[in-house]
Amino acid sequence: MRYIRSSIILLTGVSCLLLFHSCSTCSRQQTVENITIDLDMADIGDISVYLNMSNQVLFALPTPIEASMLVKNWGIPDPALLNDPANASGYLTKKKQALNFGVYLTDMTTAGLYEQTQTVLRYKQAMQQLGEALGLQSAVDQKTLQQIEENINDKEKLLQIISDLYASCTSYLSENDRDFYALAVLSGGWVEGMFLATNMIDENNNDAASQMEKVIMENKLTFDLLWQALGEMDDIPDEAVSLMIDMSYVAHLFGHQTLLSVPRNTESIYNITPKYFADVKEHIRILRRQFTQK
Repeated sequence: MRYIRSSIILLTGVSCLLLFHSCSTCSRQQTVENITIDLDMADIGDISVYLNMSNQVLFALPTPIEASMLVKNWGIPDPALLNDPANASGYLTKKKQALNFGVYLTDMTTAGLYEQTQTVLRYKQAMQQLGEALGLQSAVDQKTLQQIEENINDKEKLLQIISDLYASCTSYLSENDRDFYALAVLSGGWVEGMFLATNMIDENNNDAASQMEKVIMENKLTFDLLWQALGEMDDIPDEAVSLMIDMSYVAHLFGHQTLLSVPRNTESIYNITPKYFADVKEHIRILRRQFTQK
């Protein structure tokens, strides 16, 4: 289980690192110097590849809530793309609650990024409901919820609060031997970020090709970590197997071995053609629908 917790710590740390960078005036160097990750490299195998990457790569990596930053210059997303907070009461299993807690984190970040204050408040209520269902009252507490309301008109502070909330929730789940649900939160946030990004690209725009490449390449590293962490769980629970089956086609498109026999896509992920991008976009749409349907 140490490997899983190390992966979650890394994913959560990078998420908060990037969101803080996007919303603050601190320099990259100052931020890096204040972060310590204590990992037993003998226990986590190939993840050392990622830890040995340069800080530049880490800072370029979108994450479950930072992913909304990727499209901040592409215009305001259609509200219909976001998962309706009213759906929260319909998620009855822990798996669905965790996945959509991550989805709502990304949606609330997106609403905060575009200063849609009433939408942020609606997501706050939905996340409080799912947080209670997941036993996260210590993280999604009244103080945090009050801070969201008090800083609703201060974008920088609001996004930092959301970042802290995300870190607290995933850390709490991991520290209390609920690693799968921490990974489910991360998976839900990642899928929602990819769903928003792939649907906001105007494929007739002159920059469409570079935007497609940016979305794929900057989200792949997060997916690699998630996929490896799910696969390395001790005595993989049925819920984790189910989630990996859901994610199998996307994993295959990104070059991973999967639990299902799926057709081989011959396009290289390093040669992101419109056809390849369309394939990824469609399967992200299918996966997101599976995550958010009640």
